[in-house]
Amino acid sequence: MRLDHVTILTNDVAASSAFLRDALGLEPGPRPPFSFDGAWLYAGATALVHLKAPNRLPADAEGPLEHVAFRTEDFDRAVGRLDALGIERRLGRLPDGSLRQCFFREPNGALIEITGP
Repeated sequence: MRLDHVTILTNDVAASSAFLRDALGLEPGPRPPFSFDGAWLYAGATALVHLKAPNRLPADAEGPLEHVAFRTEDFDRAVGRLDALGIERRLGRLPDGSLRQCFFREPNGALIEITGP
């Protein structure tokens, strides 16, 4: 298991992208064809920051950090661990089908994603 990415909500994708490029040296790169606007910013070959532009911020949003994602090469085992603990979760896939996703909340309400093949 390793940290995969952090997703930040933004009302201005271009300004957020420029800031992260200038402040951290991250570069815009490929992004799956999601149904919402956004951008992925890379350090080398890794998309570390996902920017997401919702139509409006969710009412329960505590700030711009939407979720933290962890990557595993054994997705079924990771989901099985959640199931064994009785943790409610939601499964999905990237629009291009390349990766599976599992979303759940930790006890304080922070959204966590596990992603993998």
